[in-house]
Amino acid sequence: MLITDYMSTNFVSCTMEETLEDVTAKFLNTPSKILPVVNEENVLIGIVTQNKIFRLLASKISFKTNIRDFYIANPIFLSEMDSREEARIYLLKHNVGHAPVINKERNPIGLLSTQELLDSYNIVHNQLTSLIDFAYDAMILVNKNAEITMVNNSFSDLFQLSSKEVLFKSTSDLFPELEIENIMKHGTSISNIPQIIGGQQCLISIKLVRENGVVNSAICKISFRGLKNLQEALTKVKRLEEQVSAYKDEIHNSKGTKYTLHDIAGESKVIRKVKDDAMLASKSLSTVLITGETGTGKELFAQGIHAASNQAGRFVEINCAAIPSELLESELFGYAGGAFTGAKPGGMKGKFELAQNGTIFLDEIGDMPLPLQAKLLRVLQEKEFRPIGSPKTIHLNTKIIAATHQNIRKLIQDGKFREDLFYRLNIMTLTIPPLRQRMEDVPDIINHIIEQLNQDGFYIRGVTHSALTKLMSHSWPGNVRELHNVLERAANLKTGDYIDVDDLSSIPDNSEGISTENTYNYQERINMTEKETIVSALKEAQGNKTRASKLLGISRPWLYKKMKEYGVN
Repeated sequence: MLITDYMSTNFVSCTMEETLEDVTAKFLNTPSKILPVVNEENVLIGIVTQNKIFRLLASKISFKTNIRDFYIANPIFLSEMDSREEARIYLLKHNVGHAPVINKERNPIGLLSTQELLDSYNIVHNQLTSLIDFAYDAMILVNKNAEITMVNNSFSDLFQLSSKEVLFKSTSDLFPELEIENIMKHGTSISNIPQIIGGQQCLISIKLVRENGVVNSAICKISFRGLKNLQEALTKVKRLEEQVSAYKDEIHNSKGTKYTLHDIAGESKVIRKVKDDAMLASKSLSTVLITGETGTGKELFAQGIHAASNQAGRFVEINCAAIPSELLESELFGYAGGAFTGAKPGGMKGKFELAQNGTIFLDEIGDMPLPLQAKLLRVLQEKEFRPIGSPKTIHLNTKIIAATHQNIRKLIQDGKFREDLFYRLNIMTLTIPPLRQRMEDVPDIINHIIEQLNQDGFYIRGVTHSALTKLMSHSWPGNVRELHNVLERAANLKTGDYIDVDDLSSIPDNSEGISTENTYNYQERINMTEKETIVSALKEAQGNKTRASKLLGISRPWLYKKMKEYGVN
């Protein structure tokens, strides 16, 4: 919020030619404690304060004295583009109670006092306090430093702490298991992520609040009441989803695809743009070139384009890098019986013919040999081809989608790819962004992968909040494919219903210098008593309770409670 929403516009200015009498009259007719001093162009050059004028009058100076020698030149001022928080910090820094607000021409447009700022904060604070106290779930508000600025009664009930014990304290120190600071650092809100807090099943949601595009606060909501009823409702929804999934499978089987564009997880701005472009590309027979790093999901987009198209035929895929160059031509175009030694007597249909009235997907086209590139170019130009050794010409009604993880323009410079073929393929281009450029999609992608793993026979209810934080901290050089592999490996290792942080041993630990190997966990240390585990963690942390709570994976207040319970000093 800008200070123009809070400043007072009920003010008057003066010039340095005016007298004490003139200025005194103005102060008597305005509530302001200062008057801006302006020049002939109405540009701010100084201020005169009410206290200064009254002190001069008390000294029995003449009313006709000019204020030229008494105004404050080069005063502290605020800009109309300053935010409320910037103004508060600036005024406190300079120990100023009142300041003029100027526009870009340096003309005074208002006055602002620290009291007006405090009043605006108090109004908003009281409204929010009333709102979150009414909330059924546990809620806290934090500032940009992840320090608690507001807490409701449900949160106090859940953690058995009063508001006085948590207000203006760091969540990283008090509640490290919430990982609020990390979530703010990554800039991605999360919703309904499971976590065990104090032995109780909870769902954590963290909504980030931005001002001018920068995260400056967050709201953390913890649902912990009535989760049994919620789980029953989710089970019913799951059954309905399975029925819809069966119907979708029937449609996909008829077109030879497993995925539609709607199956591609993520709602970030960049991925929505690619999905929109893919939908447009599906409306014609124009060729499509899909580029992107390995593991970004190029085949999924190819299948999605075919599923959205009017092509009644099948989706046929061929990996140009996986087939020996001497066999690739016959794989693509087929051959007539007896066309060459070893040919089948009845011949063989090629991928292009199998994809008639459908879509052919030429994956890794950057690895196609140059001689075959020339033949493919002719097919694209003439819309027809002949199988090897056959006099028959087949006219194509096939959509062609090509994909590569390589830089084709670099391949052209190196003489490894035909420039004219590139221009024929590059009618519609989709560039799939790497996962590290759309980290806000990670939670959605995780849920989608878990659904797939459950269909393959696993039983996974989700990932814990701690596990999600670790997954969000990884750079994912292998993109979505790497994320799928990590989750599948974790699904084989997990001992509970949820994938937890300790199941993610295949990715490095990026926590604050704490090794995963040394992290204490109640489930892993089941052979030790709770007291012994706490004592061991305190020894490992050399008595530092904040570090010990992180090692144990519990909050610092919870650690204090357990220490008191067991008499641990």
